[in-house]
Amino acid sequence: MPTPLPIAPIESPEACAGTPLGRAIRLLGDAWVLLIVMNLLHGPQRFNALRTMLGRISTKTLSQRLKALEELGFVQRQAFLEIPPRVEYHLTEQGQELGDVIESLERFGKKHLAGSAVPSLDTCLTDAHEASATETTCAE
Repeated sequence: MPTPLPIAPIESPEACAGTPLGRAIRLLGDAWVLLIVMNLLHGPQRFNALRTMLGRISTKTLSQRLKALEELGFVQRQAFLEIPPRVEYHLTEQGQELGDVIESLERFGKKHLAGSAVPSLDTCLTDAHEASATETTCAE
């Protein structure tokens, strides 16, 4: 049985945001970030292809999330000198490690939340889209 990590009590979300754990929670708490990473785990994607896969995401939100992931070193943007210009996004090695985290979340969900009354993915996507209109990116 794994030994629990010694985690000091946190008084507020603001205090938590200043720690590596807090920053990871904030990053992983953004449904769009997780969905972008999940789609990029299958290989490089162009902006419009990602937007189509994600469905309800706005161009602005997708652009902000990709930029934040790029600044954090999880996604790399590759521009090709072609006409018309072509840009692809792919996960870095660091971004690939998020796949392990997502896999762990999936195992947890299957084990503890299967059959539970939880919001559907459509509800999560709608909530993420509405939240993105008022929130800053997770890199800020």
